[in-house]
Amino acid sequence: MKVKIKIGDDYQIFDYDGDLNISVITLLEKLDNPLEFSCSCLQGVCGACAMVINSEPKLACKTFLNEENMVAEYNQITIEPLSKFPLIKDLKVDRSVLFDAMKDCELWLESDSEYNPKDLDFEYEMSLCLMCGCCTEVCPNYKLGDFVGAQVAVAASKLVNQESDKEHLKSMKNNYKKRFFSHCVKSTSCEDVCPMEIPTQRAISKMNRKSVWRIWQLLNLD
Repeated sequence: MKVKIKIGDDYQIFDYDGDLNISVITLLEKLDNPLEFSCSCLQGVCGACAMVINSEPKLACKTFLNEENMVAEYNQITIEPLSKFPLIKDLKVDRSVLFDAMKDCELWLESDSEYNPKDLDFEYEMSLCLMCGCCTEVCPNYKLGDFVGAQVAVAASKLVNQESDKEHLKSMKNNYKKRFFSHCVKSTSCEDVCPMEIPTQRAISKMNRKSVWRIWQLLNLD
């Protein structure tokens, strides 16, 4: 099997003839030429090992070589770093812009959290976000310093249910309108690739209803 890896502006080809019942992270560790890449938990719960594998953003620790069509057609796998973030080296990128966006949009609680049992299932789903960057990788509108990405809508949709400080709640909604709603084209690609299968479109719909669609506010509908 050929392993084609993008390193800088070029691709390098490696040969691998071992067991296919391994993850892409394990494959990278087995290659003779040591490469730089990010990984931490190796169990799909930290998001650090997000890469573009056969043209799709995935978590390398949860992607196995023996998956259907992974290497079958060309007996080759192609691995690239995420393209929407600054490249550090080899397959390692700097995703700090995702966390900076959360701070810029003031996504935290200024008051004691409000509790509503009917929202718990939704809030749990939103809390599964790994900040891995897969959603921004496929987003047609995501650009560094401009559109902040689906992770902001996901986090905000949870926090607007919990925040009781009215001024901070207003600020979060305004930031959402400015940094997300004004740029999102509803391509739904973010939901298609989320490794945690988070219903991002529900999060976006909830935030639009609370922050943008004034008729809902006038009618006092939630």
